[in-house]
Amino acid sequence: MAPGTKVILRNSAKAPYPNGVAPDPKTVGQIMQFTVTTNQGLPPTTLPTILNPTLNPYPSLPIATRRRILVLWEVMGLAGPLEILLNGQKWSGDITELPVVGSTEEWVIVNPTADTHPIHLHLVQFQLVSRQKIDTKKYAADWIMLNGGMMPPFPLNYKPLELPIEPYLNGKPTLAPPNEQGWKDTIQMNPGEVTIIRVRFASQDGSAYPFDATQGPGYVWHCHILDHEDNEMMRPYKVITP
Repeated sequence: MAPGTKVILRNSAKAPYPNGVAPDPKTVGQIMQFTVTTNQGLPPTTLPTILNPTLNPYPSLPIATRRRILVLWEVMGLAGPLEILLNGQKWSGDITELPVVGSTEEWVIVNPTADTHPIHLHLVQFQLVSRQKIDTKKYAADWIMLNGGMMPPFPLNYKPLELPIEPYLNGKPTLAPPNEQGWKDTIQMNPGEVTIIRVRFASQDGSAYPFDATQGPGYVWHCHILDHEDNEMMRPYKVITP
């Protein structure tokens, strides 16, 4: 491009995603502007010629020793959503996710809400296993019945019962696309789908943490949309000893 050329990185994603309102192209529809200058910058480099050109090995995590089924839940009011909950629980409820340090777990997260939620786990990096369509309307109704007919938010001292997903699945699972085949700490969880992630509560290479992860108040997992995490879509979890 010629010096002086300006390139604008634009945002066309509807909010809430994927069925919300398109962004204003004069404000939030513009993210960043790049201006081409006459400076050459650093010269290009070439990758070393090696037998295996993989830059960052991506080892598969071992089979999980624990599977957790969790549900994203939207509490509606007369004028729209009031709050969004992780597994029907408020932030101040009893801690129910207690993974063992060094263990590998599968978190199976069902999304019956209308929005895509970027779910983030502190402390760990994880791998996306799959996404799959699921009958969220039937699943949500049966999940409520399984939990005594209670509508979330659940009592603070209540641990929701898990409902198996298999009878409600539709079609075939979609494995991680190329851009998501790596270590993640945040992953999109789309409406009408169940998203499965595999989490190892250890350092990325599988070795023990260089600190005692079982000490202190613990960690959190949450939606990374600011007004969601500020309205109850955040939960504490603690890593425990075997």
